[in-house]
Amino acid sequence: MARFSVRELGARTWPDFVRIMEKHNGVWGGCWCVAFHLTRAEENKWAGRHRELKERLVQANRSHAALVYDGEDVVGWCQFGPPAELPARMGGFVRLGVAPPDWRITCFFVDRDRRNEGIAEAALAGALRMIASKGGGTVDGYPIDTRGKPYSSSFLWGGTELMFAEAGFRTVGKKFVVNQGRSLASPGGCSSGRRGGERSRRSPD
Repeated sequence: MARFSVRELGARTWPDFVRIMEKHNGVWGGCWCVAFHLTRAEENKWAGRHRELKERLVQANRSHAALVYDGEDVVGWCQFGPPAELPARMGGFVRLGVAPPDWRITCFFVDRDRRNEGIAEAALAGALRMIASKGGGTVDGYPIDTRGKPYSSSFLWGGTELMFAEAGFRTVGKKFVVNQGRSLASPGGCSSGRRGGERSRRSPD
């Protein structure tokens, strides 16, 4: 992973993000990584206009991602943000009777020509560093349990449970949650090595 660098998605890196998106036809049927930005009520409004929405959000600093670079090219990313930016699929927290997280890690993407090189792991590590730099707090994720199951790497949009466990996340119900970079750690977490932060992880509703 040493050859990779990680930069945050923003106005300056938007053109690099567009290049990898266009190479993959907007990713997952034209999602443009906006699915978690949309509530059910908003989905029809933005149907067919995902690129427009994503650019608006990025320019307004309301869409975050850790972009993994090899040289000048983005080869993958991890999307993250607070629940106010990523409101989709929040119902599980109410059912579990636990407080919602401060931050969410919702999805990953890796260039189809660059898989199995540790890019997703670099993206996750980068996202957690960025979250810590923004004040930290609890973080949830949506990893996929691949143990004993045949999975195509192209469908591992949430990352793998092993990857999240190695990053220090723990389970809460069927969720994976972590406290990252904050001195107030929730009970039962494991040390992240960053200012007493603690991590945990969460899976989809």
